Amino acid sequence: MSPARTPPPPRVTLPLALAASLLGAWASAQSPLPSVAIPGTVSVVTPEPSPVVRVVAGAFLMGSDPSAIEQAHTLCARDVERFAEARGGAPTDPSVGAGFNALLALCQVERFDESICGADYFAGEVMAHEAWLPAYGIDRTEVTVAAYDRCVRCGGCAPPLDAPGTPQTGGAAQPVTGVRWDDAAAYCAWAGGRLPTEAEWERAARGRDGRPFPWGWINDPGRYNHGAVEPGCRDDDDGAALAAPVGSYASGASPDGALDMAGNALEWVADAAAVEVVGDRFGRPVLRMTGYGPGRAVNPRGPREGGERVVRGGAFDQPMFLARTTARQRRLRGTRERNLGFRCAYDRR
Repeated sequence: MSPARTPPPPRVTLPLALAASLLGAWASAQSPLPSVAIPGTVSVVTPEPSPVVRVVAGAFLMGSDPSAIEQAHTLCARDVERFAEARGGAPTDPSVGAGFNALLALCQVERFDESICGADYFAGEVMAHEAWLPAYGIDRTEVTVAAYDRCVRCGGCAPPLDAPGTPQTGGAAQPVTGVRWDDAAAYCAWAGGRLPTEAEWERAARGRDGRPFPWGWINDPGRYNHGAVEPGCRDDDDGAALAAPVGSYASGASPDGALDMAGNALEWVADAAAVEVVGDRFGRPVLRMTGYGPGRAVNPRGPREGGERVVRGGAFDQPMFLARTTARQRRLRGTRERNLGFRCAYDRR
């Protein structure tokens, strides 16, 4: 006689949703990763970058060599071509040249030489030479409206041209503009620093290898806030019609991590501008910024005296060829413009 067989257990069928829930709970129990933080464990936190970039001591290439001047000429010539096309003329048409110069004046660009985009206009950038600087710090971004306003409310700074909150120019994170050279210098002193020398500004913008743009050797319009030579002087294709909040173009950082060294707002530097008389127009002398002397320079400074100061970096309403790391412009020290701001430098101690 065969032994009695034990009947199988009854088959239980679970609803699909309940089965999925139980399976998820089982999987969580088997996971080696805790579902909640355990006291004493280590978590990785990415710190915010320092507001001040530290630049090490050393030599770098300052100024433009012939190839850099040729690149500047090419960028400028493209602007002339676009302007000529909009005007229905040819780049060589004298009326186009005159109109281009007139529009540059509206864009707060120093008047061009008669030969549009000629090498004479860029003479202030030559010659390329080695410069040596001690270690220093420089603001990662342009000084903001909010930061400058703290100095104003403490009585240490004069108010800017536009008050905080002014539409288009007074956003808290926008670069403060409409400040005189002396206002910028006063803020930097209040903040424990000073305006950077022209050499310090250029070193922070281009690194040591002589690049014409903070990010490298090729112009990339999407990496910075620039303008164009057209009515309004603006180019909104870069994502900002006017000055953008500082640090908006992270891909345009310099080798040391400084931001907005190309475009957004022009920036005052400490140096006075050295100029020379190159002609006469309507009974007034035509001045041009002089270039650099030959040979290596150690911690170079501009002239001790002079009513004009150097400004650097291009702006949201200026054409791209003025945003190169070597481009130089000048302004009277009492000038207040809505595209002109600054950043501070700090001595290493």
